[in-house]
Parts: sequence; C-alpha cells; structure tokens
Amino acid sequence: MRQHFQLPARGRSNDYMLITILVILGYILFALVLIAGALAALMGLPGTTLILIDAVVYSAITGWERLPWWVLLILGIMTVIAESSDSVIAALGAKAGGGSNKTSGVVVVGTIVGAILGGAVLSPILALLGLAGGPIGFVVGVILPPLVGGVAGGFLSAYYYEKHSGRNHNEALRAGWGAFLGRMGAGLMKALVGCVMIAIIIYTIIATAPSAG
Repeated sequence: MRQHFQLPARGRSNDYMLITILVILGYILFALVLIAGALAALMGLPGTTLILIDAVVYSAITGWERLPWWVLLILGIMTVIAESSDSVIAALGAKAGGGSNKTSGVVVVGTIVGAILGGAVLSPILALLGLAGGPIGFVVGVILPPLVGGVAGGFLSAYYYEKHSGRNHNEALRAGWGAFLGRMGAGLMKALVGCVMIAIIIYTIIATAPSAG
C-alpha cells in the first residue's frame, strides 16, 4: 500500500504563517517604495522612474497578471513625459529669473540637503511634541520638517550660488528665486504625475484581485 507523506498540522500552520508574514512585508515594502517615489519626484529626483520600477517588479512577481502589460505601458509613457518635461520647466524658471541651468541643478542639491537636515534634526523633536495632538500631530511632525528644510535649502543654495557667481544681492535674489520656483514647479508636476501613477497602480491591483468565491 502506497503511503503519502504529509506535513504535521503544526508544520503546515507554521509555513502558512511564515508565508503570510512575508506577503505582508512585501506589500509594506511595495507601498514604501511608491511613497518614496512620490517624495523623490517632489524633490526633483527621478521618482516616477522609481514608481515604474516598483510596478514592474510587482507585476513580474505576480505573473504579469495583477498589473498587465498595457498598464505598465501607460505608466512608462507617463514616466517619460514627467522626466523629460522636468528639466524644461526647471530651465524656464531659471531663465525667467535671469539664472542659469546650473542654478537649477544647485537647487536640487540644496533641496535634498535641506530635507535631510530638517528630517534628521527637527523631525524627532516635532514628532514627539506632535504626539500630544494624536496620530495626526505625529505624522505632521514627521513630514513637515523635511518639506520646510527642502524649501529653505533649495532657495538658499540658489541665492548663494548666484551671489558667488558675481551677482549683486538683488540680481542673486531674483535669479535664485526664479530657479527655485522653476525647480519646485517641476517637482510638483512630477509629484502630481507620480500620485496619478500610484492611483492607477492601486486601482488596477484592486480590480484584478482574485475573488473570494
């Protein structure tokens, strides 16, 4: 008589629990990358590209079914449009204020440095103070400092770069402000596109979820 080997019930339960934990962690990582992509886009970095890569990896892991190829194609087109128009908008803003394309690049560096400093120095303090206002206060305390630090760092870096290039105070202020607005406008545009991409991804995942029945 043939005998079939079966795992003990406890072993099957442990395996199921481990798989469940890994799936949950995978979804958490997937969501964090999407959020990081939107924030990176806001700072002028290729965040929409990060969102696209995250979507492609998820689609591949799920057998290209939860995010079909045509959805990935739409996301790819949106990424190309967002990343290519980013530099154009930033350059227009810099030229409108009398600055150069280099100033726009300086704004990106200053924004990142300011966001890191703001997050590292003020976020822990304001987050603890925000606990008095509940979860919303905590979230605001965590998110607000990097945003404020990024804005301040972007503008100050543009101003001092133009000042160092030989501009007087008013010229450096105008050129730095133009470059800053152009860079922030480009970042906002990319972040908006990134949020639309995330909405498409989430909607498609929910729509293609296997039914319980």
